Amino acid sequence: MNLLKLIEKYEIRRPLVGIFYSLALCWVVSAWYQGDFSFSRLGTLGFGAAVFSGLLGILLFLVSVLELVTYLIYVPFSGRNVDVLSQVHGELLLHPLTSAILLLTFTVTMLTSSWLVWVIWVALFTVFIAQTYLILHHLDSEVDPPNPTHAQKSGIIFRLLGLILGAEVITMSAGAKPLSPWKAHKLPQDTWIVDVRTRAEFQWNRLNGAENYPWGLGLYDAASGHPKDRPVLVMCFSGHRSPLVTVMLRRMGFETVYNLHWGLLYYMLLSRGTTRQGPFGLTRSSRDTSGRGKDYKAISVGYVITEFLMLVLAPIEKWYMVRDVSDPQRWIGAILGIGGFFAAYLAYRELGRNFRVFAAPRRSGTLIKSGIYSRVRHPMYTAVIFAFLGYVIYWGSRWCFPLWVTMTALYALKAWKEEGGLQVRYPDYQEYKSRTWKFFPYIY
Repeated sequence: MNLLKLIEKYEIRRPLVGIFYSLALCWVVSAWYQGDFSFSRLGTLGFGAAVFSGLLGILLFLVSVLELVTYLIYVPFSGRNVDVLSQVHGELLLHPLTSAILLLTFTVTMLTSSWLVWVIWVALFTVFIAQTYLILHHLDSEVDPPNPTHAQKSGIIFRLLGLILGAEVITMSAGAKPLSPWKAHKLPQDTWIVDVRTRAEFQWNRLNGAENYPWGLGLYDAASGHPKDRPVLVMCFSGHRSPLVTVMLRRMGFETVYNLHWGLLYYMLLSRGTTRQGPFGLTRSSRDTSGRGKDYKAISVGYVITEFLMLVLAPIEKWYMVRDVSDPQRWIGAILGIGGFFAAYLAYRELGRNFRVFAAPRRSGTLIKSGIYSRVRHPMYTAVIFAFLGYVIYWGSRWCFPLWVTMTALYALKAWKEEGGLQVRYPDYQEYKSRTWKFFPYIY
């Protein structure tokens, strides 16, 4: 117990995320160079297990990546509370992706006879178990009352499944109904609206008729005063915490329980520019979106398309052209790619709550001039450029090099336009600009 308190105090569970993905990278390298894959070594039972874990891993991977991408795109709408929301959702958003990677690596590992690949996968599995246990323990320490009831204790299975899967399957398995955000206001006016976000999130923005029960805390006592045939709408910010509470309410006997699919985040996006009265109206129904019209969407769409094409075409070209790539070239590409990811991490860490997807500066933000930003003004763009250059070199792709040049030019154009807004927003930006480089120190 003392060890768990120490782990919780210093948040040791969070570095496990980096350890897991570092091991996953080691697994990819070892599996790639090992190369001895065969279905013949699988029996009937092994073949079935490989197919099941592979299909489940692919499905979970697609769902988790979609959720992560949508969260990163829309989280800037949270304004000054982005740091609070990121702390709340970070681990829960990433864990389904971690589960998908574990399943997919298990499928491929079963096809190999390499002891090294198996050893790394066992290490992955061990770290995953430790992550899952520590996250559940953290949630229990925040949510559960001192003397939980039997029903609360038995909910651990649903909480575990929700943490690993992170999907609406948990809601539907309990007989609850996923509800799209654009249908929420059509529910009866007497619907009991249960908001399970933290109190800080609840104060930031909420539905007028919502009652706050963080992670379901206090809900058992409150439910005794509500008739079981009254409809209930459960919501959180992004739809990752509410499924567990819908299961809880269904097991308590409530007949009609809805889970707000995708959470309050999407409800707010759909409600922008509108004012709705009654229990389904927002306490902050509109937000000033000045500056977001200068996001240069055409440029963004352009470099996203080129990046996607590079990711797809490089391996296809190698397979189609049967082109050999030397080991030194692969190492150079891998080093550039990993260096790009590391630079992106340094830039993201330095930005903190100033990070945003939009080109327009955050209204409440500050000009970051420390760390990697003391030498380079756009290190995040530099990181992407280096990462994709490494990817192209690693695969030895000639088709993708023009795409990489196009992508780099688009990032340069976006940075040039973005700096115009930064000069208007920050009076000292011109001085900062005069002593730093745009992308590459001593080059550009």
